[in-house]
Amino acid sequence: MNKLRWGILAVVLVVCAALFFGFVLHNEEYTGQEFMFDTLCSITAYGDEAQNAVEAALERAREIHSITNGFSGDSEVSGINSAKAGEKVKISRDIAKILQTARKVETASNGAFDVSIASVVRLWNFDGEGRVPSEKEIAEALSRSGGEKFIMDFDEGLVIKKEDGILIDLGGVAKGYAADEAVKVLKEHGVQGAIVDFGGNILCFGKNPNSDDGLWRVGVQKPFAPLGEVDEENIIEVSEAAVVTSGTYQRYFEKNGEKYHHIIDTATGYPANREYSSVTVVAENGLVADCLSTACFVLGKEKGTELAKSFGAEIFFK
Repeated sequence: MNKLRWGILAVVLVVCAALFFGFVLHNEEYTGQEFMFDTLCSITAYGDEAQNAVEAALERAREIHSITNGFSGDSEVSGINSAKAGEKVKISRDIAKILQTARKVETASNGAFDVSIASVVRLWNFDGEGRVPSEKEIAEALSRSGGEKFIMDFDEGLVIKKEDGILIDLGGVAKGYAADEAVKVLKEHGVQGAIVDFGGNILCFGKNPNSDDGLWRVGVQKPFAPLGEVDEENIIEVSEAAVVTSGTYQRYFEKNGEKYHHIIDTATGYPANREYSSVTVVAENGLVADCLSTACFVLGKEKGTELAKSFGAEIFFK
């Protein structure tokens, strides 16, 4: 039996730990970790209130995890998914922010990014042993996806489904938003610099005390290489930014000698077949970078690059 192969991190990026964590200068250093969003979430902060700040930031991330977790019957996402057509579903400010950004990227990418592709993704059973659905199953599931299936009133905080059976999945974007919110909390507590790593969704701000130029350096995982192996010639340098990667090596299964990865082409319902294995996006915030990394992978190099640039982001294909 072929078993589903998971990347240890949902989005695998490797931070150069020796540069980031192996030093203490004038400021207090504190690292906090917690398993959320199906991955290990880690925050390392520097400053007099580092510990309190990290604990508060993790609590904020915990709140976001609880409302976006589609596997929990009490979450807001589950409430949307179980609602009937025409039913007004009240959503929180957090869910509204996520969906509003997701809608912007969906529109800009002509649907290459779509949180309502959940019905198709579930057919492939990436959370289990993996299965290859039939063309009929995929066509039927595709008919139940697309942003036009929803009415979203962000001012009133309402979501209304136009048809029964429409599902959303925020698993691909919740980490980015949670990391953004964690950074806000850290700054509110006076943290002078920090690294937020939510399953490989990396956000850095402040100065790197171990770097002469104050920059943070992030290495991107080599596709299908042992965990932690990075391309030393392509280290990404940032001062304050989000670095997010989507790759075929992170979550996939094999059937009859074929690899099937989790990045679904919304036009076909099948894993996007591209000449590269990963896309890394560097953007101002994690939520946008999360959405773009998936959309750009599906679109291909030319259109993906155009999309990233339209959001003021940098993009790297590997």
